Amino acid sequence: MGEDHNLDNIRVAVVIPAYNAELYISETLKSVAEQTHQNLEIMIVDDGSTDSTPTICRAFTASDGRVKVISTSNHGVAAARNRGIKETSAEYIAFLDADDIWHPTYIDRQLSALHELPPEWGAVYALYRLIDAHGRCFGSGPAVHARGYIFARHLAFKFVGNGSGLMVRRRVIEKIGGYDPSYAAQNLEGCEDFDLEIRIARHFNVEVVPLGLVGYRIHAGSMSSNRERMAKAAIEVTRRCIARTGPLPDIVVRNALLSAHVYAIFNFLEARKLVPLLKSLAAILGCDALLGSAILFILIRRPIGKAKRALKRLWKYTTRDAEPPAKRFLDIPLDAPLYDAPSVFRTPRRMVLLEKADHEFPQTLH
Repeated sequence: MGEDHNLDNIRVAVVIPAYNAELYISETLKSVAEQTHQNLEIMIVDDGSTDSTPTICRAFTASDGRVKVISTSNHGVAAARNRGIKETSAEYIAFLDADDIWHPTYIDRQLSALHELPPEWGAVYALYRLIDAHGRCFGSGPAVHARGYIFARHLAFKFVGNGSGLMVRRRVIEKIGGYDPSYAAQNLEGCEDFDLEIRIARHFNVEVVPLGLVGYRIHAGSMSSNRERMAKAAIEVTRRCIARTGPLPDIVVRNALLSAHVYAIFNFLEARKLVPLLKSLAAILGCDALLGSAILFILIRRPIGKAKRALKRLWKYTTRDAEPPAKRFLDIPLDAPLYDAPSVFRTPRRMVLLEKADHEFPQTLH
């Protein structure tokens, strides 16, 4: 990567919103600074942090002239990203959360994939691996992906998966607008990236680099750790999309709602919120009785599965049959497979039906 001098001359803006990210922001910025594509604008928007995040970030500006820091009062991640977009000028914009990391070839591979395509291709995404607070991999996002006009499929399958795996052309943002800050006002932060992706996918083709180039960090302080809020946000994003897009085919609406409520159920379960969980289950049963029955069966068996896993861990501990230590993100080969967990929702049949819907849906590509 990085051998194409035409691409070397293309500047890419990296927008990083940061709020009380002192534990991880150094590793995040290091992963950006060490990109094989070096022609970068690195814009950090400190969203009213009360810890040492601003101090750490400003220390990077002294050692790397590409890094700039803007401090604002706390308005939420969407407003911070929008401010970062406004303060940059590059033709391409990549977004990175302040606790995630990139593979060194992330920008190179994303830019190479998108730049060679015609203007109706507005964005490119990469797949991801899950990392813990110490940067060790403990899983991955799904390997399933799609390219082209993926509006209906992305509504259902959420291919991007997190806010750190997307690169867009600036003119795409100019056409559809930036991130929607109104979710923060309703205490529904967490899915603004999905909202943006849906609006992009409605008007533009989307490319994919099917490699685990993003280290998506899961930890107690992350935004995604608020399971109840994430569940409600996913439902609200889907509801708004259906309302603003106009008459959608029934299969698209039904599967979008099913997807949102399936995601919500397991988040409500982790948050121990029984009433909204039952409402989501009722919504699924109303759309697809077979899927709802399968979800109910999984919920009933879940405690048994947890107990079995706990006994297995205990057995390994007592017999000293320990698993090998987890590898760090950068130690995993790029061609190592991503984990395709079984899913009662993400079935081949549903993928085929929604792909057909994408082919038949009236496109407004620009």
